[in-house]
Amino acid sequence: MKNNPPLSFKETVESYHGRLTGSDRAILSILMNEPRAAVFLSVAQMADKAEVNKSTVVRFAHKLGFEGYPELRAQIRSEIHPETSLDKRSQQRLESIEQGSNLTSLIESEIAALNAISESLSQTQIDQAADHLVNAHTIYLIGRGSAGPLIMHLDRRLRRIGYQTNVALNLQRRDMAEKFMRLCKDDAVIFFAFQAPDSMPTGYKGLITHTQAIGAKSILISDSTGPTIQPRPNISLSVSRPDEGVMQLRTGPITVCEALAMTLAHKNPKQAVKSLEELEHLRDNLLNNKGN
Repeated sequence: MKNNPPLSFKETVESYHGRLTGSDRAILSILMNEPRAAVFLSVAQMADKAEVNKSTVVRFAHKLGFEGYPELRAQIRSEIHPETSLDKRSQQRLESIEQGSNLTSLIESEIAALNAISESLSQTQIDQAADHLVNAHTIYLIGRGSAGPLIMHLDRRLRRIGYQTNVALNLQRRDMAEKFMRLCKDDAVIFFAFQAPDSMPTGYKGLITHTQAIGAKSILISDSTGPTIQPRPNISLSVSRPDEGVMQLRTGPITVCEALAMTLAHKNPKQAVKSLEELEHLRDNLLNNKGN
């Protein structure tokens, strides 16, 4: 790369502030979701797999500051441990998915998705996100569409361990403004976005700009397109899956939500235990007074 900045490929993508086309995102999705296989693809093979022109692959590498696609590919290859290269067992797994039943395909796909989390996310990043949330007065959860089940799941997990939450799901701009008019510097906002930019919460740019201006913390939970989202949040937790282009299940992100909630409970165990005890006490009262 020009000037050889000490950045990983993911950091290079995150630091890019230019415009990425739909074709660029198709290439990026392959590189982020299938790095072990992608590093063996030639320009022509990558173009064929992404369904773009060869010149588009080259231009994409240049956009990110590489001298060419071979240098981009070498950068990714240098970040992958030799033992994680696509081996015979991985190839057999892919063939098994293609030949198996729907249930078998689903199970294999979700196993691959869980294994892929370690390729794109670390406990250190989870800890950093939890540090932004642990003392938050209110945690806002915002997203739309298929992010709904994830938001409701994390909302419940956070409330159970003593955090005050405020959910903003599928809201339009006017409603969003009313929802966030009380946002303050002691709060935190968690955005959910998948297959960006189409799934971005309405008003994301204005809302995250406002969040930054008042000093509130922001976290983004997303798929492999997360590093391309602008403006950047304080923390980005992006997870990829090998079949992201065709599969819509959220096994990876829900695992991230669980890890985040568990880490928060670990960082503030007294609050978590107290809240869970209060919840059980209230449940007992409700169950023992059914007739009232």
